[in-house]
Amino acid sequence: MIGRTVRLLLIAACLALPAEARRTPPRPTVRLDVLYTSDVHGHLGREAATFLNPEFPPSLGGGASAAGYIAHTRMAVENAGGHVLLFDSGDWFTGTPLGQRTQGRAVIDYMNRQRYDASAVGNHDFDQGRAVAESLAADAKFPILAANLYDTATGQRVSWAQDVAWFDAGPIRIAVLGYITEATPEMAFQKNIAGLEFRPVIDMVPADVARVRARGADLVFVLLHQGLPWAGDLEASYRTVVAREQAGTLRHRGMDAMELARAVPGVDAWFCGHTHQGYNQPWEDPVTHALVFEPYANGSSLGHVTFTLDAATRQITRWETHFDRGALLTLLDEDVLPDTTEDRIIGAQVAESEQDLNVVVGHTEVALQNGPAESALLGFVMADAFREELNADVAIQNTGGVRGRLVPGPITRRALLEVSPFGNGMVLMRVPGGVLRGLIEDRLRGRAAGMFVSGMRVRFDLSRPEGARIVDVTVGGAPLDTTRTYTVATTDYLAEGNSGLDRLRALPPENVDPAGFTDRDVLERWLRRHDPLRIQNDGRWQRVSGAVAHPAAARE
Repeated sequence: MIGRTVRLLLIAACLALPAEARRTPPRPTVRLDVLYTSDVHGHLGREAATFLNPEFPPSLGGGASAAGYIAHTRMAVENAGGHVLLFDSGDWFTGTPLGQRTQGRAVIDYMNRQRYDASAVGNHDFDQGRAVAESLAADAKFPILAANLYDTATGQRVSWAQDVAWFDAGPIRIAVLGYITEATPEMAFQKNIAGLEFRPVIDMVPADVARVRARGADLVFVLLHQGLPWAGDLEASYRTVVAREQAGTLRHRGMDAMELARAVPGVDAWFCGHTHQGYNQPWEDPVTHALVFEPYANGSSLGHVTFTLDAATRQITRWETHFDRGALLTLLDEDVLPDTTEDRIIGAQVAESEQDLNVVVGHTEVALQNGPAESALLGFVMADAFREELNADVAIQNTGGVRGRLVPGPITRRALLEVSPFGNGMVLMRVPGGVLRGLIEDRLRGRAAGMFVSGMRVRFDLSRPEGARIVDVTVGGAPLDTTRTYTVATTDYLAEGNSGLDRLRALPPENVDPAGFTDRDVLERWLRRHDPLRIQNDGRWQRVSGAVAHPAAARE
């Protein structure tokens, strides 16, 4: 009875207080805005947004529009007492004349001017060699992060990249870790990454998170050059991850961002890239509650999320996005006013780097797209060009090596650079028929995307067990002879065994003859000979039954 009386007296006393005294004072908060990009691939200049409308594309403002939005956001947030961080997740320059002809310096200079706070390293940042990547890291006025990148000579993390960068948002201490995809050795020329070890991210990040937490990190962010699953339904992808985990078949090496976010507690947010598949809303892991953000590629979008942080608990209490479709802003110049200074600087650089790119080399009467090996006519064109130019029995090309698209009308050298940005050297190989058949089966395993072929016809069934999915395969109209040796036209990149073509790596060097010219050279000459193009799908890579494999978005 006494207890009840005391409670009633306390309630009465509270009700008697003035309203101002009864009101609980608001908890102090800190605002933190994070802007993020990834896979810019040198796309700083104004470009046509053909992905929105191939025939009448709106104009993207590129780096100038991004600069305008960054400056406006930074000023508004900081004037209101908030804090801004600007991140990138790698693949800085391969893909445009501006990026490649300046060996990435134009892009790093731009990032310096925008005051980026940190960036991960991407696999394509080694496309012009390890020395170029190291030089760009030295030129950057912001931390370059690659916590899982080691020097084989010393056994230590490379000296030119950091494992973590530290930032303060008021009283809150933030650790930012960065990782490159461990699959880089399967996607890069070996000479370009000689002496480097790319350790599995899952082997590194749990200990790294524990270490920075022990050093006083209130929040942990990760910049990761690895993306969410290439799928429209992330919930379905997550159910697959859980099923694999329960069955004990979850992969260890090459875990994607969804798998990592589930496997590693203690990370507040992951900012990812590599797959070029943007997500308007972040994926939130149901177990760890980590948020996973990923923008679109090629300078087409900029991500923006606002975190509200509790100053006492030093934790995220809420997050919000700013655009109709979520966290991603498409950088259309009619929506995002370009910064005039950046527009002038970038415009002059682009003009200088693209002086010879408006030359017309052919025409197409049909739309040519990249994409799946079964239907992407652009891949058919490239494989046909390889085979004819090198007078080979067969030609092969990886799906990730064919980019861009060609719309009906004239084809310029600029368009060819978008289609084939890597400029790989051509080779003619002598490949035993048994090895050739094995290559096809390898490209039909798991989530492999197949490959573009010419001179052969492949029919396959994905419902069959792996390693036995070929229904039939012919070369030059005759069944593939496993006892015969065939001439195969391909790129030096694939001849090294990249993109899952490991069997080619085992062939002796005398089976490989360099042609002395690049894939773009071959494509330009072929287009001039076959102008105009009227190519159609001839069923050369045909699925009989089974689920469709997703195309690889990044260079395989």
